[in-house]
Amino acid sequence: MLALVTGASGFVGSHLVEALAGSGWQVRRLARPGSRPPEVATPFARRVETWTAPLDDPGALAASPALGDVDVVFHVGGVTRARTARAFAAGNVRPTVALLDALAAQRRPPRRVVLVSSQAAVGAAAAPERPVRDGDAPRPVGGYGRSKRLAEEALAAHPARIPWTVVRPSAVYGPRDRDFLPVFRHAARGLALYPGTRDAWLSLVYVGDLARALVCAGTAPAAAGRTYLVAAEERVPWPAVYAAAAAAAGTRLRVELDVPRWALLAAGVCGDAYMALTGRAALVGREKVALGRPRWWLCTAARARLELGWRPDVPLAEGARRTWVWYRAAGWA
Repeated sequence: MLALVTGASGFVGSHLVEALAGSGWQVRRLARPGSRPPEVATPFARRVETWTAPLDDPGALAASPALGDVDVVFHVGGVTRARTARAFAAGNVRPTVALLDALAAQRRPPRRVVLVSSQAAVGAAAAPERPVRDGDAPRPVGGYGRSKRLAEEALAAHPARIPWTVVRPSAVYGPRDRDFLPVFRHAARGLALYPGTRDAWLSLVYVGDLARALVCAGTAPAAAGRTYLVAAEERVPWPAVYAAAAAAAGTRLRVELDVPRWALLAAGVCGDAYMALTGRAALVGREKVALGRPRWWLCTAARARLELGWRPDVPLAEGARRTWVWYRAAGWA
């Protein structure tokens, strides 16, 4: 089987490439010009080749040899940080449409396109006892969630009618992730910071488990035209996340602080100003503040377990340990 992976330079995309190559697939990584995908482990490197093309240019994509005769396309590329709705659309919606246009122009379109979306496209739970389920009416959160939902709609409505599957991961963590890095750094020093999240709960998925779910979504016949939430079965409060990170670092939490709402809002404004001035992503902006507002980012992956035969293998304690080991080895912590 031959796979094309966009966003292969990123956190989830790089792990997906490894999972595919490790399962015997031939993989073409499609990266933006100027990006640098990580090296692939030696046993699988011969199965991976790298191409570059602008993801928002259907003409350039259609002309790229990377798109020829692929069996499954995994569209992972996108943006998680942006200052405006237009910027989110430029990073998440426009590349999706351009990729579909380019695939439709191929002599042999792929058997399946798998779009990596987000739980933010469907929304947070209204109550802890009622996690978000597959089939719930979408209530996107923030500009990011709305852009991901628009990308899903573009995929389903594209005139080429290429078979598709949408995967909506919960919060993803693991080696190479930067979003949870501050949590691990603070926890390693015995500190937990709760920006209005001490009583908030979330669903998580380890990146290796997510990569396996994506492979299943690209191959299972039942997955065509379906949408799947992907998350581990355990649902945890933020103090438990900090405790797992501290245990992985071999320490314990000594100070736990609640960050006032006004301070969080101020940080979001400052982050947006930084992005406007520099054109670079900030760790916190008003978009991140919006995503952090719901108390129950909870979902269930019942449909993925039933139809894809997928099961998460890595519990939080083990996932945190693997993540910390990688952070230390990479010099990130």
